[in-house]
Amino acid sequence: MISLLSAKFLGTVLAAGAVTAAVLPQQAHAANAMALPPDLPAPPALLSAAWPSSPQTGKPFSGMPQFGELAWQNPDGSPGAKLCSAVAVDSAGGDLIMTAAHCVGGVKSRIGGPMTVAYLPGEDKGGTPYGVWYPTRIIRAQQWMNGVRNPDFDVAFLTVSRPGDDRPLASITGAEHFGAIPADGALGVQIGYPYGSADPVACRTAIHFQSPTQLRMTCANFPGGTSGGPILTNLDPDNGIGTVVGVLGGYQLGGAHPYISYASALTPAIQQLYQQASQY
Repeated sequence: MISLLSAKFLGTVLAAGAVTAAVLPQQAHAANAMALPPDLPAPPALLSAAWPSSPQTGKPFSGMPQFGELAWQNPDGSPGAKLCSAVAVDSAGGDLIMTAAHCVGGVKSRIGGPMTVAYLPGEDKGGTPYGVWYPTRIIRAQQWMNGVRNPDFDVAFLTVSRPGDDRPLASITGAEHFGAIPADGALGVQIGYPYGSADPVACRTAIHFQSPTQLRMTCANFPGGTSGGPILTNLDPDNGIGTVVGVLGGYQLGGAHPYISYASALTPAIQQLYQQASQY
């Protein structure tokens, strides 16, 4: 069994109850997507270029609004120590983020108190240019819950809000499209927030398969803290909107070494979980 100290995640992992609801039918991305904010920044070529990074290593950049950092809350609700990474995805309410299930074991959906987290979209060098957002609901699969921890279901969705602001997250930051299982060898960009870095890091690399239900990427400099970070394909060079095909996690909680990363593939079961979460 892998030690948590060698995985992409070094935080506290506790069991918690899952949110359950009837699974809704599959719907097109357009049904869940909100209109894009008009002023989204263009992504750096590190994210959107159409060829692999050279060398194959995570390089720092200044962040983008569609993804960010999960941080533990201080007792007063302000952001504290880094926990994991996360990404905004399309939803009916425009308030949905996606991360690894192992990042939010035992996390509470409230402000302040123990085991509470905050989402910081676009965080860079401690700045919060798009505000601080708090989870209102946490959705994971039963196949992960109650000690089962099936690595094929290491995915979680959180609805978030910002006190004093009725606008949904996606209306401010935009949101990535939710995808499916990519073709072997497809070019993706993996992104995460390492504990020891003031900036997020990204690397463009080919996506391969560890198994039919687990993706594998080979890029250095993805240590603890990068769990929950997105794997994106087909980024628009004008606004950074692409398609999420996974978040770092799954096998070995995302990887026992910083130079190889894994992710649960977005199988039909994960697609159903997303459809449930995206309609809240």
